[in-house]
Amino acid sequence: MIFRVDENLTDEQQAQIARNWFRENGSFVFGGILLAVGGLFGWNQWQDYAIVQAERASALYEEIALAVRSGRVSQADELLFDLDREYASSPYIDQARLIIAKSYMERNDFEAAAGQLAAIVASSEYDEMRHIAKLRLARVRLQQRRLDDALEVIGELTPESAFAAQYANVRGDIFYAMERVDEARTAYQLALVSDPQSSVIDRVFVQAKLDSLGVVDSTPSVAIEPAPEPAE
Repeated sequence: MIFRVDENLTDEQQAQIARNWFRENGSFVFGGILLAVGGLFGWNQWQDYAIVQAERASALYEEIALAVRSGRVSQADELLFDLDREYASSPYIDQARLIIAKSYMERNDFEAAAGQLAAIVASSEYDEMRHIAKLRLARVRLQQRRLDDALEVIGELTPESAFAAQYANVRGDIFYAMERVDEARTAYQLALVSDPQSSVIDRVFVQAKLDSLGVVDSTPSVAIEPAPEPAE
């Protein structure tokens, strides 16, 4: 039961993936909780219970999404607290944090956005969601010009995963902001190499950033000795 999302999908597309995943796996998630406390119900009973819980989690997430779309971010935060308290194993929690963080970013409340993203990095059960949150948190810190913090979030090494190109691209932006041009160039090159089919990054844009850094002349310099003066 792996929950997979793509950082480049819109929030609504990611939410639909979460809904589909939970419809298919929600009974196992909540069922595992029930079995852990002693199997108080028979299979049919707890499966029915799990379906109801999944539907309630979905409905609460939809309330959060509606509150965000309506500009009621404070209400969305309150509903998120309820979602986290009642359905701690739900992937909707991470998705709700992402859309709330995006709303805060649109209001230039970068610290509030960072708080939501950091919570995903620290507590999400899903690797993909942690990667997405790290990438977005690094960009928040970059926007704040907290460059050392941005680099710390993203890490010095590119993870060997489907997110490798995104990590390299963001790292290139951070290095460029730090005026570490050679490292920025290397990072952009790695981003292009990691995604030859342009499936997760905009290769044209990344190539443009790379081109703007100029080409390094790797030809070794050779000292030219002056010609000897002719003998008289």
